Order: sequence, then structure tokens, then C-alpha cells
Amino acid sequence: MVTMKRTLLLALLLAGIFSSQSYASWLTDGKYAGEFLSIGVDPQALGMGGAYIALADGASATYWNPAGLARQKAHEAAFMHAEQFEGIVGYDYLGYGRPGHDGIGLGFGLIRLGVDDIPVTALENSGPLSADNRVIVDHMTSDTELALFAGFGKPITDKLSYGAAAKVLGKWVAGNSAYGIGFDLGLRYLPTKHLYLGAMLQDAVTTALIWDTGQKELIAPTMKLGGAYQFEIPALIARLTIAADVDLRFTDRGEADQFQLGAMTADTHFGLEYFINVDGTGVALRGGAEPSREQEDEGFFGNYTFGAGLLFKYFHVDYAFLAHPELGDTHRVALAVLWGHSS
Repeated sequence: MVTMKRTLLLALLLAGIFSSQSYASWLTDGKYAGEFLSIGVDPQALGMGGAYIALADGASATYWNPAGLARQKAHEAAFMHAEQFEGIVGYDYLGYGRPGHDGIGLGFGLIRLGVDDIPVTALENSGPLSADNRVIVDHMTSDTELALFAGFGKPITDKLSYGAAAKVLGKWVAGNSAYGIGFDLGLRYLPTKHLYLGAMLQDAVTTALIWDTGQKELIAPTMKLGGAYQFEIPALIARLTIAADVDLRFTDRGEADQFQLGAMTADTHFGLEYFINVDGTGVALRGGAEPSREQEDEGFFGNYTFGAGLLFKYFHVDYAFLAHPELGDTHRVALAVLWGHSS
């Protein structure tokens, strides 16, 4: 069964790759050209179903919402590894955030998605397909997709901050390559001590991926809005966080997303975190819901997430789990190291 799933997934990937290079209309549209960027980083965020736009801070804020880099209190370096679809897809993230002057924070990030050992088939000879001219594996190829981020966050007032990030994208697949540059803009607002609001315009001016064939994939902007509220529970030395996000895509992806709004589509994310702090050591339990792509069979939220974290002053260990009804479970593990704390 595992071998069958792997074969099917590789076949679908190859079909997508070669059909994209054969039809200029798909390349120009590019609805899924930046899909590897929607997987997400940081098990804290992913364990909460990706509802993190308002809560973003630390090293991963460059990805989630660069406004969260403002007023950063320490240097932070983080690494995450995940294997998806029963080990077929490898996904890695490396991030760094640091405080600057006047509350300005800086952040950097690197995302890599890779699929190795993709078989490319051909006929044994130049004749038509027949019993004596069978399909064989001609050679193996791979798919690599990279994104390099650099961003900053700056406070406007004690409650409001803004940020921006630039990203360089690269894809290498089946002997072809593509490159692009995009920009993300973010806001973060804390109207009260316990309420967090956030917004980010991803691919703000549309990101163009230009292939070495001369064709283009255009990644349309996505507006991400989020809110979170924290409840303090003094008797248990605990804090409960409830968060919700909505992604509004300025392109029609049809049934690939939860909602269709004319020429736009939308997805929602929900998450919870129960955090206990004992003598400076934090323990976090998380849960969330991501949109289901098989809504008729699995329900509106078919993809549920769970996670946990162990947080010390100088390092954090976080884990997130995503169960998929068809493509297998995904485990995400991250280690973050912090130093140079300010008051």
C-alpha cells in the first residue's frame, strides 16, 4: 500500500511538472506556483492549525508576519524538519531573528522543499507503444524548491508595529529552473494586554517566477487576517490562547479552497494553546484545524493538528503533528536557541 501511494504521488507530481511546461496558460496563471510556501514553518504555529498571523514573533515572524519582529527581546535561531506524504517530500526551515535599535527587529529565513528519485519514463525504442516496445524508466530526476527571506519589523506606537520582508524564490525540476522575487507586508496591533490582531499582504505586488524557457508563473497576492485572545488562569499558573485566521486569495482556485467569493477564494485556520509556566520552564499543549481538501468525505475541517512544546530561557523544543486522510501523517520537529536577552 505504501509503495502504491508513493508511485501515485510521484506520477501526479510528474504530470503536473510536464503539463505546466507544455501549456503557457497554466504557467501564466500560476495559482499553485507558490504552494510550497503555504506549508508553513514553526511547530508552534503549525500545531495551532496555522492560526498565527496575530501571534507571530521570534525567528519565524519573517515568514508569518514581519511586523512581529518589532521589539524582539533576544537573538533566536531555529531549525525545523518535516517529512510529508510518508517520507516522499522533505521540508526544512532555518530561521534567525535579532533585536536592533529603537525596537527594530531583523529576521532571515530559508525554506527548502525537496522530492528525490522521481522516475522519468520513456519507450524502449522510437516506435509506437506495443508488447515489444514497453515503457521503461529512462532516468531519475528531482524537484527542489527554495525560498530565502529577509525582513524587518518596526514599532509605530507601543501597540502598533509594521514590517516588510523580501523573498527570493528558486525552483529546479526535470532539467529546468525558475527564479522570482516577492515582497510581503505586515501589521500587528495589540489594542489590549490580551488581544492580538494581525494582517499580512503576501506577494504584495504579485510575484513572478520566470522559467529558463521564458515562460512565467504569476503568484497573486493573498491577504491574511488574524486575531488571538489570551486568558490568564492564575490558579493553574497557566494561559489559554485562542486564535483564528483567514486567508483571502486574489485568484479563483475553485474547490481547492474552502470558500469561493467571486474571483477570490478563502481558507480559515483555528488554533488553541494551553501554556503552563513553572519556575521559568514552559510547557505548551496545542491543537488546531486546517481546511480539508476532501470536504465531502472528511468534513469542513478534515485536517486536525496537534502539538507540544518545552520552553526554557535559552532553548525551545517544539513538535507538531498533522494527520492527512489520504497522504499519510506529517511530523514536524524544531529546535530554537535564544541568547542575548534584553530586559
